[in-house]
Amino acid sequence: MEKGQIFWAKDYENHQHPIVFLKAEDEEKFLACILSTKDTNGNVPMSPDHFFETKKDGSNYSIKFKTSHLIPSRIFIKEFAWLKSLHPDGMLTKSGIDFIDDNLNDAVPEFLNISIKADLKLK
Repeated sequence: MEKGQIFWAKDYENHQHPIVFLKAEDEEKFLACILSTKDTNGNVPMSPDHFFETKKDGSNYSIKFKTSHLIPSRIFIKEFAWLKSLHPDGMLTKSGIDFIDDNLNDAVPEFLNISIKADLKLK
C-alpha cells in the first residue's frame, strides 16, 4: 500500500467515511486519516486537483472529489482487516498528499474500534 490511497471500510454501514492510508505501523495495522463531505467541526475543504479520477488502467475510481473535506484533528490506527479490500477505491495526487501532510495538525494516532459517530456521542 502507498500513502494517499483511499479506502472504504468493510463495515460501510457503521463507517461511512473513506480513509486515506498514511503509513504502515506493522504487518497488521496502519495509520489513516478520514475524509468527509461535511463542512463542520473544523474540517478543511479539499479541491478537485487533490484527487485522481482514473486508475492507471483507465478505469474510474469510486472515490473522487465530492465536496471533500479533511478531518484534520484525528489520525487513526486501523487494522488491515478493517478494509473492504486491499485495492484502493481512490487515490490522492501529490498535491492532495501534500495538503494532508500540511493540515493534520500534529494529531496523535488513536485506535478506535467503534464508529467515529459513536465515539463522538461518548464525548
